Amino acid sequence: MKNINWIVTSGNSKVEKDKIVYEPKTITNQLGKEEILSSVVKSNIEFESGEISFKVVSEDIYGRCQIVFNYDESPMVLVGLNVANALYGISRFNSKTNDFETLSATGISETFDTKSEYEICVKVNGSIIELFVNSVLVSTGYDRILPSQMTLFFSSNAKITVRDVKIVPVKPKAFIVMQFTDEYNDLYTEVIKPVVEDFGFECERADEAHTTNPILQDIIQSIRESSVIIADITPNNTNVFYEVGYAHASNKSTILLCDRKRDKLPFDISGFRTLFYDNTIAGKGLVEKSLRKYLENLTINK
Repeated sequence: MKNINWIVTSGNSKVEKDKIVYEPKTITNQLGKEEILSSVVKSNIEFESGEISFKVVSEDIYGRCQIVFNYDESPMVLVGLNVANALYGISRFNSKTNDFETLSATGISETFDTKSEYEICVKVNGSIIELFVNSVLVSTGYDRILPSQMTLFFSSNAKITVRDVKIVPVKPKAFIVMQFTDEYNDLYTEVIKPVVEDFGFECERADEAHTTNPILQDIIQSIRESSVIIADITPNNTNVFYEVGYAHASNKSTILLCDRKRDKLPFDISGFRTLFYDNTIAGKGLVEKSLRKYLENLTINK
């Protein structure tokens, strides 16, 4: 992994050799009232999926030390200390409406030890967000994490020190939904899988899972862990439509494929943009080209 560079974009934080120190500063706002100046510190590391860990000492039991995902987008996702009126938590913040939504919260701030160093670890796998404190899982939430530079947020009445920050990105996952027959197997192995992997995704189909779990449980987990879903909706396969519905309900970026031989799409999905193709050698070349354009737009606009 490349070296982490930090820039303080707001507030009174200092970046030292191996740590970040936030010092509270009181300012007078436009209404003439005093308030604590919060701070934002951004890194050069692009993050969408993987693991972020650091050690933190906060001299204020109510001190807010949080990782901010989707910082340049809305809604943002905040993970860390003193989120959503709880000691540990995950919340969504809509900067356009200034509204918070709690995704997960636990613990009371009064139990926090200001003299101890805590190890924070956040794991992101698709839309699954897990917060660990001293190796204990304390919060789990579900939301869409977009690729953005890893960002820290601080606000406190006393000093907060963060050190030993480690960022370990992993490849985002693309989950493929389709009927398991020869013609669709060929489309998967010859077109979909190579194109998806070219765009840096880990490609997975349900029949490639090797677990003892019920297959539906594995499929739901794979959809949650994926950043994009690609589904072939040519045949009237109830399993495929169930999985597409779950993906849409989970706010997943979804690409629909359909052979032109199908007369019309079901009403419920007829309004979604669909990539139509001809199941021929030339048709596979065209679907590959179109799929590349879809994925290119998706990775640019995520």
